[in-house]
Amino acid sequence: MDDNNTVQQAVRDLAMIKRAIERVEDQEQPAQAVLSAINAKLVVHAISLFFAVGFVVVELIFDHSLTRSMLVLSHFWEEGVIGIAQVGATLVVFVMCLYFIVWRSSRHSRQEFSQYVAKNFRYLRSLSLVADLLVKFIVFSLVMLAPRPEWIAPLLSIFVADYLIQGRFFHFPVKVSLGLGLLCIGVAALLYFYPSALLLWPLLLFAMTCTLSMIMLIQARKEVA
Repeated sequence: MDDNNTVQQAVRDLAMIKRAIERVEDQEQPAQAVLSAINAKLVVHAISLFFAVGFVVVELIFDHSLTRSMLVLSHFWEEGVIGIAQVGATLVVFVMCLYFIVWRSSRHSRQEFSQYVAKNFRYLRSLSLVADLLVKFIVFSLVMLAPRPEWIAPLLSIFVADYLIQGRFFHFPVKVSLGLGLLCIGVAALLYFYPSALLLWPLLLFAMTCTLSMIMLIQARKEVA
């Protein structure tokens, strides 16, 4: 009987905690906090777009030098590993910058970091973005070392589609996000069945998606302001 009472009390306590968490998450944020979150998302988008456009310019001006380097390095183990390490280091720096921007934004909005993330950057909760990027990085590394560098372009397009379909990073209504995700899958299929190893296409795909997402964020900012 004592054990049953203890279990029932534990269940009631968990239910109370769950209801308390739901009430906190359902609370409306002040306009300043919402505006701060939108500004942080715009900064992250702007940085991502800057690098994507930079890579596109390099591809166009220097005769697809990024693609040619990828195709060459993938056939040499040591050089391939060095290239993969550079990509990994870039991802680590990006994630650190992302968390720093979000942390600064939470301080500016005067909210606790965990609560702020739960409301405005759900894809950062419980290091889910880190785990997701790690899985994608492992897949990318295996494809490079296979070596199957011609699969990288469609694979990167699939990664963009994955973020759209999951509703991560980009700022779109659900239907628009799903539609764009399916479009990215279609692009990936074209790149696979009509072989093109050019990194230009997934870079353009990401840049255009990021630009559209920024437009949606700017509209949302005007509505809040």
